[in-house]
Amino acid sequence: MSVRPSLNGVDQRSAWRRNLRLYPLFYFFHDLHFWMPVWIIFVTDEVGLSFAQLGAIGPAFYVISSFGQPFAGALADRFGRVRTIRASLIIFMVFTAWFAFLDGFWMAAVAWVLWGLAMVTVTGTDSAFLHDTLQALGRQRDFERQAGRAFAVRSLALVLATFAGGVIAGEIGARGALLCGTTATGLALLISLLFREPPRQEGETESRGPSYMELLKETLRLAGRTPTIRYSLIFSALLVASMVPEFYLLQPFLQEQGVEVGWLFSALQAPARIATVLAAALAFWLAMRFGIVRTLASMPFWVVLVYVGIGLLDHLGAVALFVILGLARGAQMPLMEGYLNRRVPSRLRATALSLNHMGWALIMLPFLPIFGEVVDAYPLSTVFHGIAAFYGPLLLIVMILWVRANRQEGRLPLTSTLSNWRDIVALKPQHPEPAARPIDID
Repeated sequence: MSVRPSLNGVDQRSAWRRNLRLYPLFYFFHDLHFWMPVWIIFVTDEVGLSFAQLGAIGPAFYVISSFGQPFAGALADRFGRVRTIRASLIIFMVFTAWFAFLDGFWMAAVAWVLWGLAMVTVTGTDSAFLHDTLQALGRQRDFERQAGRAFAVRSLALVLATFAGGVIAGEIGARGALLCGTTATGLALLISLLFREPPRQEGETESRGPSYMELLKETLRLAGRTPTIRYSLIFSALLVASMVPEFYLLQPFLQEQGVEVGWLFSALQAPARIATVLAAALAFWLAMRFGIVRTLASMPFWVVLVYVGIGLLDHLGAVALFVILGLARGAQMPLMEGYLNRRVPSRLRATALSLNHMGWALIMLPFLPIFGEVVDAYPLSTVFHGIAAFYGPLLLIVMILWVRANRQEGRLPLTSTLSNWRDIVALKPQHPEPAARPIDID
């Protein structure tokens, strides 16, 4: 199915340029998640769910958000990018409003399903919408700059929401923060009503290439016979999974240290979120300074030291260690995706990157229920030590296998992909640069 423009001449281009102007504003309101700084406290203290129950329903989100990508992409291709984005926003509004009035386990389970559906429906569709709009204007090469601007705006919205969420919850309660998030998403929906569906090239939409499952099988075969790809995917999945517990434990940690919900509760969470944004922006510098493989290979030690340190200190000052996890989280994904982009053939790259996301979701399926039971049964200090003891050896073993395979297969030059990151971070158009000696990614 091809979506044809309904406007003519100059009006078409004006509508598509309006898409570009509104896109960052749309995502600013979309990412004003005022409830995020207090959601764990809300479901445990006010709704009365245990961590075991949270662990039981958590996998639903990861399964839908990770494995639903091909189906969500098909919906966007069939019904149009703009309609799919709007559907995602409506689902997200239903989720936050539903979440605000939870009163038990099964309502929470439904909320997690809605959350996953909202996230999977917009992820990927937004990039396709931006790319198709730029293509209609003949500005495809401007994609990185426009995406970089949107990333900067989204990061700002998340940081503002982190600071404000605790204040709102302290004044009018966590339910109020959730409903404020619903309102912000409603504003994003109103902005999306001004979007105009960009056209798609007939050749792109009518060509019949390999199915996703065919590409998936081919990518798995490639990983099976290529140790660098195989071990990098496993290592990346373990690394991301090892940092997921922080998402659940930071708020209970602050509560255990006597910090009440309010501005300080939010302010102490903000540095870790800001660190994630800064690390993503500095990923290029880290790769140039230390090498991709060396930087990523150091991260298991960061993770273990942070969890052990928090468990040993058992003091409010240990919140600074969460910032290190934020740095690792922000740098890990662009660095690993950059590594895979240079190892995987072009036609399989998107599938390989989807495997990169699916891998850690698979780990979450058995981990979260056990994790929830452990958090209910033991003090937080013991939980932090247990996470370090569980993930530390696994990360170390797979990291060694990956580094060894990388050395055996030979180093690859640091290509223009990383140079493009610099332009994204600077939020400026790309300019040709003098040729430079290749830099090893190791």
